[in-house]
Amino acid sequence: MGVWSRIKDSMTGAGVEGTVRDLGKASEQRTLDQVLEMVDLVVAITEKLHDVVKFYCADAYEAMDKAAGELDAMESSCDNMRRDILGSLYSSGFFPISRVDLLRLVNGLDHIANYATGAGDRIAMRRFELPPELNQLLEEMSETDLKAVRMLRDVILKMQPSMRDAMEASEEVDRIEGEVDDYYVKIYAILFEMDIDFKTFHQLKAIIERLEELADQAAYCAETIRLIAIRHLEIS
Repeated sequence: MGVWSRIKDSMTGAGVEGTVRDLGKASEQRTLDQVLEMVDLVVAITEKLHDVVKFYCADAYEAMDKAAGELDAMESSCDNMRRDILGSLYSSGFFPISRVDLLRLVNGLDHIANYATGAGDRIAMRRFELPPELNQLLEEMSETDLKAVRMLRDVILKMQPSMRDAMEASEEVDRIEGEVDDYYVKIYAILFEMDIDFKTFHQLKAIIERLEELADQAAYCAETIRLIAIRHLEIS
């Protein structure tokens, strides 16, 4: 006889409901702890990407290649962490946060790591030179991505003490994402005015697209947290 059957056979009514709810909350807490570990890693990955960008802008190519390799290894760890969390989601009950909401959040965090690694790989793929103005914009865009991901971590940390505070703080992630969009437009406009070779054009285009997608995914995670908070507050 399964654990749920034994619980239901030994208890009735409100007792069963309360026990199931408590077990669900315990499972939810374990998974939220895993999510916190994952977002810490995602922040570290985004920090490493910013290192790659800074090394490129400083012509420190050996350090850039080393950081890009470390970025790949960190992204693999993030994939493993995602699989572990999904295993918990598929095997446990949750209250009041649903599996679907947590699944969206975890996948969003994983996508941030993927885009960060993709941007780093494309920077290290082939050495190319850009004007100082573009180097500065690229570094600022990467730094703003990092701000968005750090803010997202702060939002996730607020979920346990106060879903309402988390919901309100999530709006800041959207604001920072808008700043990243502005950098994308600036760099893209400059690209079309430059007389550069075909390979460099498409390499830089691929880089800034991934930097923009990274911020978009941070905003997606923030939106997911708002949905979680709304449902939590409705139940409470």
